[in-house]
Amino acid sequence: MPNETRSEHYAGGFPDSIANFNHLTDPRTGRNKQHYFGEILFIALAAIICQCEGFDDMERFAEGKKTWLKKHLQLPNGTPSNDTFRRVFTAIDPKVFNACFITFTEGLVPNKLSSQLIAIDGKAVRHSFDNATESKHLHLLSAYACEQGLSLTQLAVDEKSNEITAVPELLDSLDIEGHTISLDAMGCQKKIARQIRFAHADYLLALKANHPHLHQRVEQLFSSAGALEYTKNQGHTFTHIELENKGHGRLEKRIVLATDALSWIDKNERESWYGLKSLVCVESHRKDLSSSKSSAERRYYLTSHEPDAENLQKLIRQHWAIENSCHWILDVVWNEDNSRIRKGNAAENVALLRKLALNILKADTTLKDTIRGKRLQATFNDDVLEKLLFLKVS
Repeated sequence: MPNETRSEHYAGGFPDSIANFNHLTDPRTGRNKQHYFGEILFIALAAIICQCEGFDDMERFAEGKKTWLKKHLQLPNGTPSNDTFRRVFTAIDPKVFNACFITFTEGLVPNKLSSQLIAIDGKAVRHSFDNATESKHLHLLSAYACEQGLSLTQLAVDEKSNEITAVPELLDSLDIEGHTISLDAMGCQKKIARQIRFAHADYLLALKANHPHLHQRVEQLFSSAGALEYTKNQGHTFTHIELENKGHGRLEKRIVLATDALSWIDKNERESWYGLKSLVCVESHRKDLSSSKSSAERRYYLTSHEPDAENLQKLIRQHWAIENSCHWILDVVWNEDNSRIRKGNAAENVALLRKLALNILKADTTLKDTIRGKRLQATFNDDVLEKLLFLKVS
């Protein structure tokens, strides 16, 4: 571009590996830019993969890896400072960044995402509060493809109670056709169920006391042997499966029951849950092997799936992948909960950068190691880091 200004020139510089992010607008103003916007993002991503946590770490990483970085970047004025990283991530538009993230993640799946459970759940970044401005910690709502093990999108909400209004917006950002969407009790809402079915997807919603009358009726059904026998005699389908597993010092037995006996619910209530086909009860019995203490609990679900207890128990178990394989890893391996990044959009943008790094590490199938192990290998071995950042998915 012959009439390109210096500012416009430095707004580019995206390496091929992160070309999906070139739709981001460079948030920097003025004519004194020293570093390409795309190169700043590339270095930050590489740093997050390689054990780094904050902006000071990014500066240290860039300086220490300067020789390697020059193989892939121009670095016209050396490497960025911590203040440069901080200014950029504080000002990037999170919604556009997230849209680029979605496109990038789609590229990690060789074919269209196969039909599977997409779990939606919230997570707090607990130390992102700012006493100086009296701002609360960041709360993020995320969608997670349980079979692929990939984060699909995130959305910041003011607090957990606002997840109800945020879920529809998050669903609108994704192509959920053919998938099953699972949500905890906060997302068990009639409008959300209708939105999911209108998008030609299925739902699996945890039912708790925030719907007191419906919860009571479902509880009464599964607690009464007579009621269950009556539903069978009325010709309703009733399936169950029992499972036992031993681990983490305890023995657990799960009984999953599913039925299409929806007539047990008031007609108006039943019809307001669009597409509802089954009621599900999961009864868990746990025994601590060291103390011999026992506990039991019941959980209830509404779903648009047929009353197939075996299939439903698999979906219910899969929902916990968002906690165990995403949120837990972000806290333990990336130390996310203790991150003090908090100014402007920085906490939200760096949280997405962590998910981006985690997706890349999970999409890689060449390194036979844990997520932490892969990060260590990338830190110590430039060839490994290069392979991850220029990942080719077959």
